[in-house]
Amino acid sequence: MQGKSHWVKQQKESINWWTEVVQVRRLLDVIPARPASDGAGVKLKRVMGSGQHKLMDPFLMLDEIKADGSGDLGSGFPAHPHRGIETVSYMKKGGFRHEDHLGNQRSIKSGGVQWMKSGKGIVHSEMPILENDQLHGFQIWLNMPAAQKMSDPEYLEISKNNFPALSGEGWLARLLLGGVEIDGRQYSAPLQRSATEPLLLDVSLSEGSTMKLPVSDIKLMAYVYEGQVKPQGETDQIISESELAVFSEGGELVLRAEKQAGLLILAGHPLNEPVVQYGPFVMNSREEVMQAVQEYQSGEFLN
Repeated sequence: MQGKSHWVKQQKESINWWTEVVQVRRLLDVIPARPASDGAGVKLKRVMGSGQHKLMDPFLMLDEIKADGSGDLGSGFPAHPHRGIETVSYMKKGGFRHEDHLGNQRSIKSGGVQWMKSGKGIVHSEMPILENDQLHGFQIWLNMPAAQKMSDPEYLEISKNNFPALSGEGWLARLLLGGVEIDGRQYSAPLQRSATEPLLLDVSLSEGSTMKLPVSDIKLMAYVYEGQVKPQGETDQIISESELAVFSEGGELVLRAEKQAGLLILAGHPLNEPVVQYGPFVMNSREEVMQAVQEYQSGEFLN
């Protein structure tokens, strides 16, 4: 009897361990992207934006830009200022030409990423570059810690071939930002940000395939830009094209493609700091935002 009791105890411990290991993230919210316009008449989908800071922290904004021909691109994004944020622009098709007051004049092409830290202030422009009369890309605004918002601005572009490729049965992914461990192997993107440890993956899933992503106890979202996926968990809800899924913290993310799907996975550690935004300026108080506006208008912004 003692041997049997010991065996039962071992099985219970094994079951508890397995339950803990395969804990999956629950779907908390689904947010549809909405049509918007920015820059000089650029039509886009605003996936997340002003008013959703607490839900999305440390992310501030996600825009999707998709155009056939130049009709939806207006006159691009002429020179404009930023303070207090980092931007990550990822182009799936086509590109952008970046110019700023620091003297950077660079272009990113299909599959490339452009990172810019505005810090205490930068004025830049982004002009679309079509490929076969098409353009498709995303821009993410990442919040900066209060202690770093007035640091010097920086700029970096990374070409497609520099990003690690991940794969599993029926899925492929490209790691664009941060690091992740899959099946005991650590992958690291060329771009790392220590304050919030953000993660950005571009994932493609064939119909019927399942992707399991083990991630630490951080905020996690998935934006479906093509097809449909169904998260494993306590709901039968399907996430469709142009919808952002927000998940609970803790556990692994498990997604099944109901139709061939493409999605961005975004994750990071929240800053849990006050956010006050006025257009391109994102600070921690109204006074700091007003100071940014005044310094930009007076020309002191660029000193």
